[in-house]
Amino acid sequence: MPDVVSVIMPTYNRLHVLARAMDSVLEQTAAVLELIVVDDGSTDGSVEYLRHRASADPRIKVIETAHAGAAAARNRGIEAAGGEFIAFQDSDDEWHPDFIERLLPHVRGRSDLVAFVSHSVRFRDGSQMVVPRSAIERPERELLYRSVASTQTLLIPSVLLRDGAFDPALRRFQDWDLCLSLLERGGVTFRHVPVIAATLYRLDDSISEGSTKLRSASLRRILRRHRPLFRRHPLALARLLVRAYLRPGIGSRSTAVDRSPEAAGLRDLGAL
Repeated sequence: MPDVVSVIMPTYNRLHVLARAMDSVLEQTAAVLELIVVDDGSTDGSVEYLRHRASADPRIKVIETAHAGAAAARNRGIEAAGGEFIAFQDSDDEWHPDFIERLLPHVRGRSDLVAFVSHSVRFRDGSQMVVPRSAIERPERELLYRSVASTQTLLIPSVLLRDGAFDPALRRFQDWDLCLSLLERGGVTFRHVPVIAATLYRLDDSISEGSTKLRSASLRRILRRHRPLFRRHPLALARLLVRAYLRPGIGSRSTAVDRSPEAAGLRDLGAL
């Protein structure tokens, strides 16, 4: 069916915020074909809640799996998706009501273009920041250096994801890894729609709040997975090597404007 979107939401023990995330998908101003919620082995009552929601709304499909991580859950959701386009939402985050409406015109009729919006990040202390803070004219080049498109901000033609999308062994930077994989395919372009249409919440147990060791290990895995791509872009390769091996603290939550690995995407290229 044309112009319909399958939304994939992995969840694991997020009952306390699940309703907010689901409602932000189901209340979109543009039509959503289905919301596929992949429960990754929750033990907090999420499954029962999801079953109840699905019984009252035919747009909701629930897939129950053993705990294997968000990447594996998203891949399982992709396999079940029936829409022409795929979007991803996390069970602790929120879309603005016009998220799909803002992106759909840019990808309509295109099987080679990925569109994304800016997003607001809200931290535990009540502060927030916007990523990216200004329009990106050349996203393909920018994505070589930094993650500027979080998974929850993307709208992707489903044909681009049929051969697999996420690396289950990668614990962090799954959004950046996905974008790099799409770039490596060749012929795929990105378009940034410079509006804030999603809100990401940094909770105590958010993956993005993980350890520096985990962060560095994930960056090194990205380097190994995409070495041929980075070899064609020496400056991007040098930056990644520094982040992964020499200065693991880059992107830590140390100042009001530098709070997460995603925040590193706002630095100028000369910052390193």
